[in-house]
Amino acid sequence: MIEKSFSGALPDMRREFDLYAFQKTIRDLYAIFVDSDIAKKVSDDQVEVMYSIGHAMFMQGKLEKALNVFQVILLYRPLDARVIEACATTLKKMGKFEEAIPTYAAAMVFGDLENPMPSIHIAECLAALGRADDSERILRPLLDSAKLDSAFTDIRRRAENLLSMLRSTN
Repeated sequence: MIEKSFSGALPDMRREFDLYAFQKTIRDLYAIFVDSDIAKKVSDDQVEVMYSIGHAMFMQGKLEKALNVFQVILLYRPLDARVIEACATTLKKMGKFEEAIPTYAAAMVFGDLENPMPSIHIAECLAALGRADDSERILRPLLDSAKLDSAFTDIRRRAENLLSMLRSTN
């Protein structure tokens, strides 16, 4: 799905770049795409069946096949954050951390920006690549967020454990 590896520094989030406005623009474009002939060739029910097959393959450890299924779904539902995240998680499980990072970032943009899960996955990928400082830069704002205290306590614990591990290896 992604041919270039991610090895550069994390981009700065400048004030003039509005991620929410970008997300709205992309979703507006997607609304146009949904009405196209290619999007209508596969029904939502068919997408769900394909997703179930991909998920089953993932759970059975057939990662290459699972990734292929998820990528086929993305041909018809290119902005489906759940499928993008499934691709990213499959790549991560395959040890393709450099490919997983921008795929998780896409899941963030096309999904719920308030969902901290893709950020945790990105931090884990960065840690696996030996990029502890970058991983910590992702974790710090998450751990400073009050949202992790209420709705995402398991994610908070996961982030704290990763941060602790990163600090103990430095």
